[in-house]
Amino acid sequence: MFSKQTLSELSQRYNLKTKTLQKSFDLIKIPKKKHNPRPISLTVDTTFFDVFGVVVFRDQKTKEDLWWKFVLNEKLDHYREGKIYLENLGYTIRSVTGDGLPGLPSVFLHIPFQYCHFHASKNIRKYITKNPKLEPGIELKRIMEDLKYYDQDTFLFLIEKWEFKYKDFLKEKTYHPSSGWSYTHGRLRSAIRSMKKMSSHLFTYDKYDFFIPRNTLEGHFAHLKVRVGAHRGICVKRKKKLIELILLNSSSTYTKNMCKKLF
Repeated sequence: MFSKQTLSELSQRYNLKTKTLQKSFDLIKIPKKKHNPRPISLTVDTTFFDVFGVVVFRDQKTKEDLWWKFVLNEKLDHYREGKIYLENLGYTIRSVTGDGLPGLPSVFLHIPFQYCHFHASKNIRKYITKNPKLEPGIELKRIMEDLKYYDQDTFLFLIEKWEFKYKDFLKEKTYHPSSGWSYTHGRLRSAIRSMKKMSSHLFTYDKYDFFIPRNTLEGHFAHLKVRVGAHRGICVKRKKKLIELILLNSSSTYTKNMCKKLF
């Protein structure tokens, strides 16, 4: 959990057989998550490990994972379940930062919703690629890269300025013998539509006087996957248990020494 050590490395360190370590790990009972209901600014997201995924609700300010659920796919109902669970415990959700999953803001209706800047840029890259060759694409990429320096009015102004500058370019069409006419730069048109649509949730953090994170859980998930990745070949049951212990350990309630007592 803590040092990305494999079972074979641990067996050498403690002079125990790998099978003995596996058995000890299987016998561990995971402690129940302790909660301290309070006002929170949530970040929510789902990450996948081959055949399953895990939905995580995290208090980004205190770096505490508050709720998680193992899933086969990402659904709005999973987020709805997490919201209801935390509210029933007494948490007050002040804001939510999430990715671009369609319909996600509606799950947290009447709660300020922030569209993750990382996912917003990632969404636009799928239209213009990481290294656009045409000048319009290069300019769009630059706008998204400088997102953190804008407010909503500036962002919309830059988009409208870009559209006006390249209006003739965007109107160009190409004829296809099998299907007829289509816009030559359809992906750029899709990118600009997407940017306009997401603009209403990109600058929520700028409208309130309390902490609202701009990004979701990508860094936390990357750290989680590095630790889990050290145990390649681990069975699904043990992998889920390992993930749950890591998520539990992110809580300020649990420390490295306290987790050692589990063993």
